[in-house]
Amino acid sequence: MIQPRLSSLVFILVILTAMTHATTAVETGGYVVEPAYDIYPEYSDVYFTPRSEETILLNEPEPTPIRLAELPPGILVILGIAAVTPGAVYLGKHITATNIPVIGGFQRVSRKNIFDNSSRERVFCCIKEHPGAQLSDLKRSTGFSYKNLAYHLDILASFNVITLEKCKNTTRYFKNSDKFSGEEQVMLMHLSHSSDKMIIETILHHPGISRRDISDKIGISGPSVSWHMRFLVDDRIIEQRKEGTVARHYITEEMLRAYESVATRASAAV
Repeated sequence: MIQPRLSSLVFILVILTAMTHATTAVETGGYVVEPAYDIYPEYSDVYFTPRSEETILLNEPEPTPIRLAELPPGILVILGIAAVTPGAVYLGKHITATNIPVIGGFQRVSRKNIFDNSSRERVFCCIKEHPGAQLSDLKRSTGFSYKNLAYHLDILASFNVITLEKCKNTTRYFKNSDKFSGEEQVMLMHLSHSSDKMIIETILHHPGISRRDISDKIGISGPSVSWHMRFLVDDRIIEQRKEGTVARHYITEEMLRAYESVATRASAAV
């Protein structure tokens, strides 16, 4: 009974010993690595010798100063450009800060010459004729690209020739000297939107109308009517009054006066 167990134990020890040697052979590849300092003395001197005055190959040569006249022509040109660039930039800023014409006949935009550009004048005329126009309206009227319009609108706004107002996530433009009150501008912006205009005029002719009746009269779904009316309520064009479980809608007094004023101006323009 003891001898079989002993032989089994010896067999297991032999296997473990063989596995240990095999693992070691796999990890090292069966090779012994040693430093090669003495194989090639010339390489040992270069790569393994400490830096000193005797190790010439490891010492960098001392920098030799040269005169400006000894530099290559290309380097001299680059240094010359670098030297005169700040002065040229300053001179350019000084010239463009005045009304002195510069190369090509261009000149700095000022309040006096802002409408010398025919495209900018055309954009301004469109805003003047259509107060509250948005970017897409101007593009449709002028045929200009959005990038071109943005350039001219930015100049017009910077000189306070036009004003910008936000309405329903869009920007609308007005001539600055027009005598529109704040309420009239808000009314114009909403009247330029077809759905808002239908809602406003429906409430105007049917004070106290409910949302469902507005939806039935103008042919827009109930949720869409609610979405548009949210902006109209925020801008104080209409007000809601609860009567039981039904919300009734009315045009506010100040916006009623604004609507009448806008309508009078529109009829006089025609």
